[in-house]
Amino acid sequence: MNIHQKFDVWSLVQNNEFEKACEIADAGYEAVGYAPFLRNKVYALFHLERYIEAVHLSDKLIEIEGGRISTDYIHSGIANWILGNYSKSIEAWQEAQNCNYKDAVGGMDTLLLLYFAAIKTNDGKLRLSAVREIKKLLKSKLALNYPGPLGHYLLEEITEKQLIGYVAKVPILKERELCQAHFVSAIKVLEKGDTNAYYRKLRECINYGSASYLEGVYYLAKAELENRTKSDNP
Repeated sequence: MNIHQKFDVWSLVQNNEFEKACEIADAGYEAVGYAPFLRNKVYALFHLERYIEAVHLSDKLIEIEGGRISTDYIHSGIANWILGNYSKSIEAWQEAQNCNYKDAVGGMDTLLLLYFAAIKTNDGKLRLSAVREIKKLLKSKLALNYPGPLGHYLLEEITEKQLIGYVAKVPILKERELCQAHFVSAIKVLEKGDTNAYYRKLRECINYGSASYLEGVYYLAKAELENRTKSDNP
């Protein structure tokens, strides 16, 4: 049995064994110092709604990895957002743009989050900044890769039907990309003031099970829906 099989944190997360995933992640990191074990623990903490711990662990990963990996900033921002620390979230997502290791387009995922933050906080300046940076990324040949089409959709250069057409046909990747697509679609309808459609699309976003647990927007969507339930049932 190799080290990844012995400390298979991700399989535990996929099987909804979140407490055990946390234990195994800590044991694995202590044994071999492999940072991805802790990164998978962040997903478990999200599911357990232990967001303060998720912030601390994400920030620890930023330190461990020397701030090279955008995912750690994305996770810190998501946890802070759910806790209501919006300015810290925005700061983390902006920092993610400076990382060496980003998504296949070069940071589209963080720009989508900044666009989301701009709409939620009614920050016109932040929205214009996100749009400007999205346009820059879309000029690159890398934008032919997913999540490039998400940027085209946010700029209203393609329709939702066309966006779904860009989604991969391969299982697991398909579910992850559909999760992202529905989240971006939710942002656009919220921007147009249709809150009912916003929550409907968020429900679609989290409808793909464990295949989409790797997508940060899954946890944002889940938290947004839970907040609505709380406000409807004080």
